[in-house]
Amino acid sequence: MTLLNPYTPGAGTRPMLLAGRATQTALLRNLADQVEAGRTGNPIIYIGLRGMGKTSLLYAARDLFRERGWLAGYFEVRRNVEPGVAVQSIIADSAQLSTGKLRAALAAGGHRIGGMKLTLSPAGFSFEVDADKRTATPGADPFPALVAFLRALGADARANGVGVALLIDELQLFRKRDLAVLIQALSALEDEPIVLIGAGLPGLPADMAKANTYAERFRFENIGPLNDPDAKEAVVGPAFGQGILWDARAVEALIATSQGYPYFLQLYASEAWIAADGAPTITPKHLQTSADAAQRQLNVGLYAARYDRLSDREREYVDALATLMFPHGGRVGSGAVAQKLGKALTVVAPVRDRVIKKGIVHSPAFGMLEFSVPGFASYVLARSTAADL
Repeated sequence: MTLLNPYTPGAGTRPMLLAGRATQTALLRNLADQVEAGRTGNPIIYIGLRGMGKTSLLYAARDLFRERGWLAGYFEVRRNVEPGVAVQSIIADSAQLSTGKLRAALAAGGHRIGGMKLTLSPAGFSFEVDADKRTATPGADPFPALVAFLRALGADARANGVGVALLIDELQLFRKRDLAVLIQALSALEDEPIVLIGAGLPGLPADMAKANTYAERFRFENIGPLNDPDAKEAVVGPAFGQGILWDARAVEALIATSQGYPYFLQLYASEAWIAADGAPTITPKHLQTSADAAQRQLNVGLYAARYDRLSDREREYVDALATLMFPHGGRVGSGAVAQKLGKALTVVAPVRDRVIKKGIVHSPAFGMLEFSVPGFASYVLARSTAADL
């Protein structure tokens, strides 16, 4: 029998084993219990760097709520998409997979959001534009229609003893006004059993609070690297499920290399699995043999994708930061980067902010910077050195 590789490196791909997130899962169950008991539940927002598993948590939340009969759907924000469109997509997609009285109620209700009506056709649920509203009114306030739709939807959910979970990823991509509309609409709900479970980059809490102070009452959950025991579980567990063992030394080396970064754990474990080629135990030799293949994937994929989307001025800033980090890594003060570039801090601050917005760099402490993924400084130095040759 052919053994399938149990590791899933990739953007937004779900690991077979969601290790180290028991607390977050317990919070979701507690939220569902509260809402089903008629109490109001505060939105939960996962924040963290890319590759930490925020999207996997949203998928897990979707499954958990659906198992309880809720209407639960996932949506990844795209630029210039309004929150009403996001909600439409979530409800239409989740209604396709839901069963029971709530699905029937939605089909019969003909609920609207602005000029959109939820309808049931042989192909499933869809939103249709009313003939007399195909031309949207420029500058129209989307807030009243969104609130009315959510209240109607919540009433149906409450009547059927379940809730609605809006699972929205990449919240930081909403325009400020749209983020404000979404937050304000949620604050306008009363006892409707509707909850928001969102995810975004570390700067999201500040952006949400600026958009609407109601967001200050949201529960923000920081999703960081896995500790050593959880990282070990993430590596060993999936292989053990197929009768394959990991040598303890190989696991220790992999955890040290990955620094608990979930994407790296999946990538290095996946390549080691391939190198082992069905051997009963994955050894340090397999890990060592596969290291070059894993590094190539990082260089042409994760690292290159991030570096290539930088402007010339942003690359100059990132190159200076990488130079200051060599050879020990760690954190560097933003003032030191400005000094390295020979410019005033106020001049380079906008460039720094754009690099942070793009998820390349983050600020773990006031005035301090570090790269968002392990090994990126080495990649930047190697690339900039090659460009100088």
